[in-house]
Amino acid sequence: MSTTNRRRDRDEHGRLKRKYRGPNSIMTTPGYWVTLHMNRPRRHLNRHLCHLVTQGLDPAGVVWPLGNHKPHIYFW
Repeated sequence: MSTTNRRRDRDEHGRLKRKYRGPNSIMTTPGYWVTLHMNRPRRHLNRHLCHLVTQGLDPAGVVWPLGNHKPHIYFW
């Protein structure tokens, strides 16, 4: 069953009104934000720590960043 009314929720051209189109949630994090502020810094730190381990740092004493704890706060 449809959640939109056939006449009331249409514009003058017969298309669905804007409030019914688009993403389901406005509070989603954009893909470019995830790449710039979440993935790249973690990858940079991982690469740096791997380099230090190859230089002779003890891998048991290294605190590796976890990949599943993203900061889900996004500011426009």
